[in-house]
Amino acid sequence: MDVRVATIDGRKMLALFLILFACFALTITVNYYFTIGVFFLLLIILKQLIMRSLLRGPKNRSPQLNHPDYQFIKCNNDGIDVFGYVNYQPQEADLVVVIHGWMSSSSKFVERMRLFRERGFHTLAHDMRGHGIAPHTDEWTAGKVISDLKFLLENIEKNLVRKVHFYGHSLGGYICLGLYNKRHSGWWKQNTGTIILESPMTAYSPIMRQMSGILSFLAPLLRKWALASFRKIHPQYSDVIWADVDIPRWGLPDSEILLLQSANDSKLGRYHFDLLMRQNINVEAHLLTSLTHSKNQVNIERDQLIIKWIEEKMK
Repeated sequence: MDVRVATIDGRKMLALFLILFACFALTITVNYYFTIGVFFLLLIILKQLIMRSLLRGPKNRSPQLNHPDYQFIKCNNDGIDVFGYVNYQPQEADLVVVIHGWMSSSSKFVERMRLFRERGFHTLAHDMRGHGIAPHTDEWTAGKVISDLKFLLENIEKNLVRKVHFYGHSLGGYICLGLYNKRHSGWWKQNTGTIILESPMTAYSPIMRQMSGILSFLAPLLRKWALASFRKIHPQYSDVIWADVDIPRWGLPDSEILLLQSANDSKLGRYHFDLLMRQNINVEAHLLTSLTHSKNQVNIERDQLIIKWIEEKMK
């Protein structure tokens, strides 16, 4: 079940504020020793507010995919509904799994999926938690998305699939890379084809620095709190350390990679691209001046490179 385990809900937060107010009043009117209680309550509340912010899902949703060529899939992962959209070819074929980015959805990838579908590939898209039609989650983590995606892959027509290729945009690229961590397994991993990454996120550390804002001077403490929260949410990964949130430890595939990077990425900049390029991987990289980070359902320069990759690497 998807319940809060690292943070507390709104009613308990309200109770903490009421207790804080009471302690503050007692400090003024009764005894200054209540100042100690005020200090500790402020620390608890600060931690809760910070962690609720770091674990918060997207503020806005893109619409769900509604297309006659795609079959709607719904399955249940430990009490949580997992959603996907699939188009099967009439015969056995390779599968392309498309993973959208933050505050996006599968509906934004119809044109990109068409490039594969028209060339004989099955295509599968997944709405992450808090995106598209997928349910809200109070504590959003990439680990939950990976768990859902693995579950979804176990519930498709595997007998129709030869190889599995992944296409990840932005945060979706981070999910693609994370799937290749040794802690994750599945039939798809033994049948991996190529990977296409479009302006991908490759590390969480710079994202957290950005989210921390004026509290960035507390970075060591924030990392400690974040790791403790992740371990509570995902107790099966209790040995995780901070280095695990960035590549290469986050995950690096052995497969051939096509990297399509916005040359002027207004969302992620060049940090993630440069970090990936420093790794010992088999990558064909392109910096595209015509490509923006988002709002690019159709881009001629990018789409021509995808078609070329399909013809040369995927067939």
